Amino acid sequence: MERIKERPKWFIDALEADHQNGFVDVSGAKVHFMEWGDASNPSVIMLHGNHAHAYWFQFIGALLSKKYHFVVMSFSGMGDSDWRSYYERDTFVKDVWGVVEARRLNNPVVVGHSFGGMVALITAGYHSSDMSGLLLVDYIVNPPEKHIEWYEGWPKSKPPKIHDSKEKLMKRFRLMPPQECKNQYLLDFIAEKSIRKTEDGWSWTFDPTTYDNLVIGNDHNEIIEKINCPVGFYYGEKSIEFDVGSSIKQMKEILPEGSPMFGLEDAQHHLMLDRPRTFSKHLDILIQELIGLS
Repeated sequence: MERIKERPKWFIDALEADHQNGFVDVSGAKVHFMEWGDASNPSVIMLHGNHAHAYWFQFIGALLSKKYHFVVMSFSGMGDSDWRSYYERDTFVKDVWGVVEARRLNNPVVVGHSFGGMVALITAGYHSSDMSGLLLVDYIVNPPEKHIEWYEGWPKSKPPKIHDSKEKLMKRFRLMPPQECKNQYLLDFIAEKSIRKTEDGWSWTFDPTTYDNLVIGNDHNEIIEKINCPVGFYYGEKSIEFDVGSSIKQMKEILPEGSPMFGLEDAQHHLMLDRPRTFSKHLDILIQELIGLS
């Protein structure tokens, strides 16, 4: 696969687009956010995946800034946000709604990718009456009989490893689950934002204890049945996270009738990295559909 290493102009412009970069205090931790657009526009908050961070979606906020009050954030224990002494699934829900309230997002559409899809779903379980929609991105809802407890049996975390070189650590950056990605400029940008300076060297930004006590629960199907906002599903047609054919059928059965669904062609699990501008275009369409149904 031929990789694109040079940043294209549209991406440079997106990074330079006017936005606010700050922190919200949530239960004693500073939670990082970035924010674009006019507060009078429809509100959207986008949630990242496993050990990722807000910068994964910086270009998306910029591309959609003229239509939405768009916010991206980093969960506590990830990205530029503070670490905590203990995490459970409601920890991340509180992070989300703390940002929603502090930034005055009015009935937002909550978009969640992968792990962020799980958090978005649990958030809707508490706050769907104050949401215009829920969009699950490459995250499927399983009935209880198909439930997999993601972190069950994982070994307890170890202290973060310190490296003597930022450049060496950047070269170790990998997408999880593993996949090829031709847009090397995106991977390089995300990798650099995934590293922090310590007193002794360089380390990843995420807290290795994040999942030590985390139980995602088998009530996701039950939550879907009870929420009071429209739900959509956006997936990569080449995702390896699930069997696409059977999972589409399952999601059609589980989600409310008429829920918008879209598969992005030639895209894998990290579909916003595979086809960034096309992903953003169809994200806009799906958000509009959800707002229209609310």
